Amino acid sequence: MKVRIKRSLGWQDYSVVLPASAYVLDALEEIGKSDPSLLFRHACHHASCGSCGLRLNGRECLACITPIAELARSNQPVRLEPLRNFPIIGDLLVDFGPFMAKLDRIDMPLVRQAETHPTDGLAYTRFENCIECGLCVSACPIVGSDPHYAGPAALAAVWRSLEEPRQPDVPRLLQLTNGEHGAWRCHAAFECTEVCPSNVDPAGAIMSLRRRFMNRKAP
Repeated sequence: MKVRIKRSLGWQDYSVVLPASAYVLDALEEIGKSDPSLLFRHACHHASCGSCGLRLNGRECLACITPIAELARSNQPVRLEPLRNFPIIGDLLVDFGPFMAKLDRIDMPLVRQAETHPTDGLAYTRFENCIECGLCVSACPIVGSDPHYAGPAALAAVWRSLEEPRQPDVPRLLQLTNGEHGAWRCHAAFECTEVCPSNVDPAGAIMSLRRRFMNRKAP
């Protein structure tokens, strides 16, 4: 099959032979053997780490779980690009620093599948399923036009934090997101939810935040 990759200096074409069961990441790794200069990120190979996000034929995906067989049937090259709305380090490799900084402001506690707190003895339910892959940020039509916008991942993290039984700093979180660069900046395109590989539904979380804001203002 033919693969066309958007690199730092422009598009570059490759030809690669793969089994029918291959994924996009398999193609990248095979290309990397012949061209070690190609920059891309991966780790777990099973959609747990969120490292291998990219744009495939103009659509965000995780390379490790996206089958390549149907794409290979076409005579057109498969186009791979880096995620949008991230600083580009090189080729398909983007800088997650600003993205993580926005998530750090939320200070969201992580809860494992089953956990009992050592002091209060209460059992907690897992609410965290975001793998921080950044696909939602790349797909969002607003992030690229407003660098101060919190973004779908951070806003979804706020909503999950509000649902946590550990009593987060609710006033701080609401103040952080109830403004022109918070939940109200979203244009409800729902592209973030469409590309999310973990069923986080960030668009739904943003709508839930808006309802909470409106209910607080109601008489």
